[in-house]
Amino acid sequence: MRQQQIMSAFLAESNSLPQLLQLPTFADVTERTLQRDLNELIELGLVKRQGEARAVTYSVTALGQLGLTLSESQLEQLFATEERPDVRYDFARLDALQASSLFTEKEQGLLTQYDSVFKEKLRTASQDILRRERERITIELSWKSSQFEGNTYSLLETETLLKEGIPATGKTQEETTMVLNHKKALDFSEQHKDAFAGALKAQTILELHRLLAEGLFDHGIRESLVGITGSVYKPLDNKFQIAEELQRLCGVINAKESIYEKALLAFTYICYLQPFNDGNKRTGRILANALLYAHDSFPLSLRAVNVNTYKLAILAFYELGILGNAKQVFISQAKFAAENYAI
Repeated sequence: MRQQQIMSAFLAESNSLPQLLQLPTFADVTERTLQRDLNELIELGLVKRQGEARAVTYSVTALGQLGLTLSESQLEQLFATEERPDVRYDFARLDALQASSLFTEKEQGLLTQYDSVFKEKLRTASQDILRRERERITIELSWKSSQFEGNTYSLLETETLLKEGIPATGKTQEETTMVLNHKKALDFSEQHKDAFAGALKAQTILELHRLLAEGLFDHGIRESLVGITGSVYKPLDNKFQIAEELQRLCGVINAKESIYEKALLAFTYICYLQPFNDGNKRTGRILANALLYAHDSFPLSLRAVNVNTYKLAILAFYELGILGNAKQVFISQAKFAAENYAI
C-alpha cells in the first residue's frame, strides 16, 4: 500500500525523497523506511533512480505504471489542469504489456472463479435461456457502450429498438444508428466465433470497426492525426506506423495464454493506439467481448459501470500508462456477469 502511494506521489509533483517526506501521506513514516521502500521498488523495476547525491530523483517505470491503481479523486486531481505536458505514443508500452503478467495471482484467481460460475450456468441452462441471455447481453452492452459515447437512448428504448425495430422518439438518426451498429458488430462476433477463438487478425478488427462505423463515419486505418477531447495524449499520425502497431498488437494478444489478458489488451490498447478516426473505444469494447465470447467466458456488458469511472480509467492508461483502473472495471464486470447472467 505504501509503495503504491510512493509511486502515486511520483506521478504527481514529487520526485525526490525530501519531497516525499514533506507529504502528509508519509507524516508518520521515517526516512529510513521510505528509502528501504524505494530500494525495493527499484529492485523490482517499478521505479528508476536518476542523478547523484542531493540531485537524486525518482520516476515510475513503464512496468510500475502498469501495476498502479489510483482513486478517482487522485485521477481527477491529476487531470484537473489543462496545461499538462503533451504525452506521445510510447512504442515501448506494448513491449512492457507483452513481457508482463497483466493480472496478479489473486486477480487471476478471482477471474477464474467468476468465469467458472458463469460457465457452470451456461452448461446447465436450456437453449431458450441461453438465447434470451445472449439477447439481453447484446441489448445491455449496446446501450451502455453507446451511452459512453454520449448517446441518450435509455435501456428500455434500446431494448425496443433492437427487439422490435422501433426507434425512440426525440432521438437523432445518429443515435439510433449507433445502437443498431453495436448489435451488428456483436452479431458478427457471434457468427464468426472462430475468427476470435483462433489467431486474431488485424482484418477482423477492421471489420468490427466497419460495422460500428456504418452510416456514422469513415472506416479503415486513419491517415492523419486525431485529437482526443479532454486529453493531452497525442497518438501516432503515420498511417503505416499505425498499421504496423495494429499488427503488433494482434501478435501480443495471440501470444497471451490467458483469455482475460487477451481481452484486457483489446479493451485498453485499441483506445490507446487510436487506429481509426472515430469509434476506437467502441471497437475495443466490442473486440474484448468478442474474444471472451469465443472462449465461452463472461461478457463485459459494462451495465453497472459509471461513465466517469470508465473514462478516467481509459484516460489514466492514455496519459499515465496506468492499467490498474481499467483492470478494476474488467474484474468488476466479471463479477457482475457471474452474479447476473444465465440465471
